[in-house]
Amino acid sequence: MADSKRHGGACGRYDIVRHAAGGCAAAIIFLVIASAAVGGNMQQAPSDPNGSREKSAARTLTYEGATTIGANIMPEAARLFATHTGVIFSYIGGAGADAGFKAAVEGRATFGGVARELTADEKAKVGGSEVIGYDVLGVFVNRNNPVRNLTRSQLKQIFTGQATNWKQFGGPDRPITVYSEKLTGGRATVRAFKDMVLGGDSYGPVKELEDATDCIKNVATDDGGITASSMSFAIPGVLAVAIDGAGPTPREVQSGRYPLKRPLILVTKDVPSGDVRAFLDFMLTKEAQAIVAKKFVAVK
Repeated sequence: MADSKRHGGACGRYDIVRHAAGGCAAAIIFLVIASAAVGGNMQQAPSDPNGSREKSAARTLTYEGATTIGANIMPEAARLFATHTGVIFSYIGGAGADAGFKAAVEGRATFGGVARELTADEKAKVGGSEVIGYDVLGVFVNRNNPVRNLTRSQLKQIFTGQATNWKQFGGPDRPITVYSEKLTGGRATVRAFKDMVLGGDSYGPVKELEDATDCIKNVATDDGGITASSMSFAIPGVLAVAIDGAGPTPREVQSGRYPLKRPLILVTKDVPSGDVRAFLDFMLTKEAQAIVAKKFVAVK
């Protein structure tokens, strides 16, 4: 679970200044700025007593990786951490788990966010990792769809294209439309669902969209739609079905009855120290775990 090598982070006041236009919509960019920014100029983080430029630069952290973490946890966690430490996040991105992992190990981001289990090869490449929570994957259908429970075997039939009509599962005579994030985009949800439900088999015909929010929105307007996504992205108009009789609730997840959960992990290139270790330690505190628990299952 938690790596013994931890990181520390910085705090400051973060304002979301823009969403990246074009390309992957999940690449949401958050520019974190000091709370005393005036007239469009960013106030610098406090310098160290020796005026060391290197040490001052170390007071700024960055995040790249899974949108699940970048959009739902990092902005609020960064603001709170900033109020305690004065260390700021200059960038919080959402390019996906694979991109975030690569950015971290290559030293282009302080933290890489991965919303899935790390592979053995990945574990060997990082200096530190910390599980900060667990995400529950939901299988969403349109609220007008009467199907409320599916077995894991039935899900595999649907997502591999073996089953193509809802009447095969007691629903209406209506074609099934599977929506998914880009299958080749390195998205953690795609990989996690493939491992947990498809057993490594390939996806069947799907409508590929840029990110999870697009998939959910399409299911909300398509009576025959279905998609797998983090429960944190649920919106009105969709319902998450039970799997093998267990719903995606904290109780069912903690009991082990609901099978689709994945760790939310922050990784770093080097063994965590200083601000990096401080931020990882902070993410396991009661107040940070309360942020995680708003949409996910907390570690503590």
